Amino acid sequence: MSDQQTSVEQTQGSPKAAGGLRQKIFNIIGWAAFLLLAPLVLKMLNLPQLQNFMIERLGGWGSPIALIGFFYSLLFLRVFFGSDQRYTPVLIGFTVSFLYFCNSLDISFMHWLYELAHKIPALSYNAMSFIAGILVIFLSNAMSGARRAKWPLDVLVLVVLPAGALIAAGILLPGPLGL
Repeated sequence: MSDQQTSVEQTQGSPKAAGGLRQKIFNIIGWAAFLLLAPLVLKMLNLPQLQNFMIERLGGWGSPIALIGFFYSLLFLRVFFGSDQRYTPVLIGFTVSFLYFCNSLDISFMHWLYELAHKIPALSYNAMSFIAGILVIFLSNAMSGARRAKWPLDVLVLVVLPAGALIAAGILLPGPLGL
């Protein structure tokens, strides 16, 4: 039976070989998407020159919401054409990270969430929420390749643990960091 399977793979090409180059290209595109977050990170570090330059040159296309939209678009291409096995962690990760990004960037149509979250002292640190959003994306990308994981594990790792870590960081870190 293994000889028969080997001959079929040699004739048709193995599944990994067929999508290997395409998957690598789209995985690189997905990782390059994180470069779109650089202007937002620099702005949070009180270095808004790159963000201001992009807005001057590109207008609305260089705004924070546009950069986040481009970021998710490129990540979607990575997920759709890349090497992901499961889509549940990706969808959960996109949703949760977007909420964290909205808590850190004051995106116009999500201003209500920004205001609501900033009434809670532990959630009022933009940089911490932004970092939590990036970590959730990394975790969801990592978990999307796990074939045998189930959705309760996805919810635990992508929703419960980052939320708990964000609240704990918001309570414990501002004093030592001088925030």
